[in-house]
Amino acid sequence: MYVFSTLQIVFAAGLPGVFSYFIPRLSDGQGRTLVNRFTVILGLLGAAFSAVLYFGATFIAQILNNPDLTAGLKIFSLVPLFTLPAMGIEGIYTALRKTKHIAFYLIISKTFNLICIVAPVLLLRGNYKTALTGWTIASFLIFLVALWMKNRPYVKIKPELISNMYKTVFTYSMPLMGASAVGMFLHSAGQFFISRFYGTAIFAEFSNGFIPVPLAGMVAGSVRSVLTPLFSKANFEGNMEQIFATYKSAVCRAVNIVFPVLFFCMFFAGDIMILLYGSQYAASKIYFQISITKDIIEVLPYLAILLAFGKSGIYFYIHLFGALSIWAVDALIVYNHLHPAYIAVAASAIQIIMISFVFWYFNTVLKIKLIKPVFKHLVVVSIHSSMLLVIVYGIRITFLSGVIAVWSLMACGTAFYILLILTDKIIRIGYLEPLFTLIKESKKDC
Repeated sequence: MYVFSTLQIVFAAGLPGVFSYFIPRLSDGQGRTLVNRFTVILGLLGAAFSAVLYFGATFIAQILNNPDLTAGLKIFSLVPLFTLPAMGIEGIYTALRKTKHIAFYLIISKTFNLICIVAPVLLLRGNYKTALTGWTIASFLIFLVALWMKNRPYVKIKPELISNMYKTVFTYSMPLMGASAVGMFLHSAGQFFISRFYGTAIFAEFSNGFIPVPLAGMVAGSVRSVLTPLFSKANFEGNMEQIFATYKSAVCRAVNIVFPVLFFCMFFAGDIMILLYGSQYAASKIYFQISITKDIIEVLPYLAILLAFGKSGIYFYIHLFGALSIWAVDALIVYNHLHPAYIAVAASAIQIIMISFVFWYFNTVLKIKLIKPVFKHLVVVSIHSSMLLVIVYGIRITFLSGVIAVWSLMACGTAFYILLILTDKIIRIGYLEPLFTLIKESKKDC
């Protein structure tokens, strides 16, 4: 997986993201041309990727000092050939405002993975080679579905030419690829220094604890995928005022969903770590809490705005700054024999500085004020959640100190959300508004 994800960044060249950005700016005929041409390019890149994995399997295994990797890479080598040209479904259907089709695609793809990868291993008691063979079959089936879905919106539409298409697209995508490549170094610094200089026990505590809260990434990714085509189209048409209201609404709803969960995880980090990994990893609590500080600010979307204004280069440069800074700071921490928690603090602090710089850039250079309209909402939700959690955590310490983690989390989580919803009637934040909206949309679909 490490080899695949690393090389995929290089070979994909940031191209899957072009669909959500460019389709809103193009006519239907030009959209068909864009999808067709870059699906072919992704197919060629996938073929090159597969060739590198197959013919370079022995070399890669030697570099990673894992001889058993050779056979696995050769079996796995066909996967990129099918995976890369299948990329971009989410971007296409988000740009076309047909997000319900994305759910269909995700269900189908996960089902194929379950049937072809997990089932043979469990039922036939297969090994990793069985799983890799199943992965290849699943990738081929998903590839067929993806090609059908990419063609489906444009069946009755004639392709139209796009002037300077390749130059424009690669000017957009290359900084994103660079940022992704640099991002690998940014996110791997902590693991490198702790595993090399602090020992396996501390590394296990760090690896288990310094993880994002999954819900934060899911919601932030969903908001970003929706905002990217909207901002791109609004900027292209010169109608940005209305889209800023959409940004405020999207951020406030994301905060209503994510912030209570993040603050709950912050207060109950110890119980969560014990539930996930056992009491021997209770010390991972501090790393988890530090990671959550980063998750809080990452809820604020900024990439969609950078891309809409053609500033993808800024995205690359802030990641380059972050990567260089974190390796230098971590080296100083190790040199001065500081506690390994400082490495986690450095990683979160640099991420926060990077994002803060982007919003400073919006405010001072682009004259876009994105934080001010949502700042009050962020503060109110943070204070409200924290005050309630102080009460709930007090109950946890006083009355549930001897209760196992799973029951403690269930009881405290239930109590917290009951208090949150009851007090919301006074504060009127609207925590349940996203749920009501989802139910309303579901009824319309029915």
